[in-house]
Amino acid sequence: MSILNVEISEKSFGNKQLLSAVKFSVDEREKVGVIGRNGIGKSTLFSILLGKDTDFTGEIIFKKGTVVASTRQEYSAVGEQTVLEFILNDLPDYARLHKIITEFPEKMGENLAMIEKYSEALDQFHEKNFHFIEEKIRAELADFGLANFEDRQMKTLSGGQKRLVDTIKIIHSDSQIALVDEPTN
Repeated sequence: MSILNVEISEKSFGNKQLLSAVKFSVDEREKVGVIGRNGIGKSTLFSILLGKDTDFTGEIIFKKGTVVASTRQEYSAVGEQTVLEFILNDLPDYARLHKIITEFPEKMGENLAMIEKYSEALDQFHEKNFHFIEEKIRAELADFGLANFEDRQMKTLSGGQKRLVDTIKIIHSDSQIALVDEPTN
């Protein structure tokens, strides 16, 4: 069963056509590699799949409930974040659920709608095993040779260390689709 169906008729930058007649699907548990020389459109394809680039002709259809995670090529926007903040903020659903379960108890009082939203968030947080995620990330950092890096700012890491941190994020994303751009950088 397909979890992703892609049909891109055309994607251009100015008068340069970058993608045309791209059509493929990805099945559950399938591993797919996109290989090509620089400038051929691999990163652009990923940007389209992530919904960051909507200026194309065609359609991208994900199976309902499909979780997508991705690595970054640029880290300047997250330079001030610690390694732990970076990973947690990029995990699908973590930041949203954590905010609800930490902020709602003070605000909800007897508001039944807020109590229900809080309960649902707590259940989802538990289902995703987020209660222990910080411990797991610390252990994974140590396994990757980055022990005690969780409080370091992303801007202080080398390019290779940032890629390792991004890999740890993907490992803990519990996603059905992981878009890993330039994995050998």
